[in-house]
Amino acid sequence: MRTLIRLTVTAAASLLLTMSGTTPGNAAPAGVTAHCTGSGCAGKSPASTGCDHHARTVRRSTEIGPLMELRYSSTCRAAWVRITHARGGDRIEARNKGGACRRKSCYAATVAPGRSSAYTAMVNDKGIKAWGCLHRRNGNVSCTEAY
Repeated sequence: MRTLIRLTVTAAASLLLTMSGTTPGNAAPAGVTAHCTGSGCAGKSPASTGCDHHARTVRRSTEIGPLMELRYSSTCRAAWVRITHARGGDRIEARNKGGACRRKSCYAATVAPGRSSAYTAMVNDKGIKAWGCLHRRNGNVSCTEAY
């Protein structure tokens, strides 16, 4: 009986944590420090630099289909694009300057075959605006508002 109660309590606690979004895999570790700031983050991964901790979505796509999000880290002063519910071959870009996609002003990622999500490297968002674009396999392009 004691084992059954322990299993029930453990299962209930796990369910509550999962529903609240605070599972150990989702929680940002306390005291995480970022490894870059502003232009020093350009081209780097938000996950490997710690910039993804405490980041927030500041813009979303308004198109029906894949969810494209412009993510921003106030600690790193950098932005990147994340896409979910996409198809292999869809391409996303994080931009912070007009014109052609150039190094340090634009980073792209393509959703791999069999996958449905991806994210770009970061662009500097310190004192300048950034935005994201989605290039669908069918040729359609949609972009977020700048932030």
